[in-house]
Amino acid sequence: MTATVLRFPLFLVFTAVLLAGLLGACGGDGTQKDAKVANPRLVQTPDGQRVFAGTLVNQGASTIGIAEVEVALYDDQGSRIETMRIQVQDVTPGDSVEFNQTVDSDQPIQQAQVREILIP
Repeated sequence: MTATVLRFPLFLVFTAVLLAGLLGACGGDGTQKDAKVANPRLVQTPDGQRVFAGTLVNQGASTIGIAEVEVALYDDQGSRIETMRIQVQDVTPGDSVEFNQTVDSDQPIQQAQVREILIP
């Protein structure tokens, strides 16, 4: 009975280590630490549309097949109103891709900030 009790915890430890390794290989929580957004900006077009734009820079050693840039949108008081996600695809190592997306909101958005970069 003692041998069975010892094997069960060892099995759990082995399983936990295996799962941690798999999650680490997948990026864990889905955030990309080898990518950054350069020159993030909220602009207004001549026809009055608001657009969030920036450049996704791949600082890693692997191609980013698809990434989602999560952007928080704030009012003039600094209160967060909404969050939007912008998809960026096919960024090779050491390269960058410009992106932009229209802000689809009627709210009085005055500021925007990149919260995180997600890799599915």
